[in-house]
Amino acid sequence: MIIVLNRKITPEEFEQAREVYSDYIKTVIDIEKDILAIGGEYHIDCEEVLIKSGSKQENLYGGGYRVSTKEVEYMAMSNFKPALGKNTYEIMDLAVRDKLHELTKDFLEI
Repeated sequence: MIIVLNRKITPEEFEQAREVYSDYIKTVIDIEKDILAIGGEYHIDCEEVLIKSGSKQENLYGGGYRVSTKEVEYMAMSNFKPALGKNTYEIMDLAVRDKLHELTKDFLEI
């Protein structure tokens, strides 16, 4: 199940987001809308939901949240965007990393 957040997650939603991986939640941020899609097996699952709701591919960046350690991760195949000068799977742009970190912590830590 993919959940789109613009607020703190509920305990029920948190459990739903962990259905695929018990200790890891896939995350994708829309840096323009300040929303976070979470859950699913692949980052593309989150991206698909965001794009269908009006997000633009160039504004989407993926990462993850390690439940047991509360660590934010910045790796996703979809972060590779050569046309935008993004040539790695890891988010290297500090502003994007900071925004993903901030929203992940604000929305997912209960």
